[in-house]
Amino acid sequence: MIQLFRNGGFPMFFIFAFGLVALGLAARFASRPVREQLALVRAMSSATLFATLTGTVADFGATFLHIAGREEFRSDPQWHFLVLQGLGESMSPGIMGFTLLSLTSLLIAVGASRAPEQAS
Repeated sequence: MIQLFRNGGFPMFFIFAFGLVALGLAARFASRPVREQLALVRAMSSATLFATLTGTVADFGATFLHIAGREEFRSDPQWHFLVLQGLGESMSPGIMGFTLLSLTSLLIAVGASRAPEQAS
């Protein structure tokens, strides 16, 4: 997990914070399912999703700018391996964020299955 933070950079703190809040809210919903709680869980899940996408795009940009911006990388015949390594590291926000969102969704499903039926 430390390696994910190193590879992903500063946006990882937002992804982790938003994701943990969403996960905690989803756990509360799973243990005591009250439909009114879902709006906040969904909002924090959206914040996690957008932080994940922002972090991934920022990492892509950093990789491309770093490779293209330095002469020793541009003239290296193995430059494509540097790009691949950078793109691999750029996946760290997605790994962290989408894992937290998957767990959050699982807990929402558990809470939804336990929620009392709404009278129509």
